[in-house]
Amino acid sequence: YNKTKEAHPTMTDKQLKQAKSQLPQGERFDRAYSAFEGGIRLISKKADGSETRYKVHFEADDNVRIERF
Repeated sequence: YNKTKEAHPTMTDKQLKQAKSQLPQGERFDRAYSAFEGGIRLISKKADGSETRYKVHFEADDNVRIERF
């Protein structure tokens, strides 16, 4: 059991690609960060510059899904 990994999860390239593919049409990936509360947040931007935040959920099968925050 690695407490450090649990406190600061990281995404593989495959998982990041999966998360990006789940963004709604018209939104593009901008950045991701480790949240203070734990977990990873993903930020997308629309053409008008507005941002949307998503929470990244790690699934049991090593895949990820995003949920609008």
